[in-house]
Amino acid sequence: MPVDEKQIVVTIADLEVRLLTPAAREESGDRISFWWGVTSAAVALAGHLTRLGELRNDLVVDLGCGLGLAGITAGLLGASVTFTDYMPEALEFARKNCVLNGMDINRSRFLELDWENPGDIGGFTMAIGSEIAYDYFTHSALIKLMELLTAPEGRIILAERKRLAVSRFVGRLRNRGFSSSETKYRIDNPDLPRQEITLFTIERADQ
Repeated sequence: MPVDEKQIVVTIADLEVRLLTPAAREESGDRISFWWGVTSAAVALAGHLTRLGELRNDLVVDLGCGLGLAGITAGLLGASVTFTDYMPEALEFARKNCVLNGMDINRSRFLELDWENPGDIGGFTMAIGSEIAYDYFTHSALIKLMELLTAPEGRIILAERKRLAVSRFVGRLRNRGFSSSETKYRIDNPDLPRQEITLFTIERADQ
């Protein structure tokens, strides 16, 4: 592997997900991005997916996929996964990491996605994301995107630290006809901050 890359292993339930990670990058000039790190929220989301069991009938879209941990976990559980990120380099690493973990690359897609201009995308049974709702500036675009992405019977699973901005984001989704439930996880990993992460499962209220 190139000298500016290293490989780490993240244990998710019975899975060992291998990830190539780059050297730290400078922040993007117009978007906040920490795509090259593994966060407590991403670990919590991946762990939550394993508790759902097999996902062989699911079409999953990973929003702000970064290195791909949650999407790869979904893929190893049988889902077809579309990895999306605003940063092309993140998608390159997500693709490398899919191959590294033996995923069928023909059942995966890698899409550069601008939430404000998403284009023709939709029909997923599950949308997932970690630490994507912390910025008020993105809320309007992200809400419209989630309405576009998910089929009527689809669900959205978000892993977030429960900041005020996140609570207001979920509240706005409820006002748009969604219901939500919460599950809390505390991540006790010596390599990660000790944080309580809330998993929000969001569905259309008329299901």
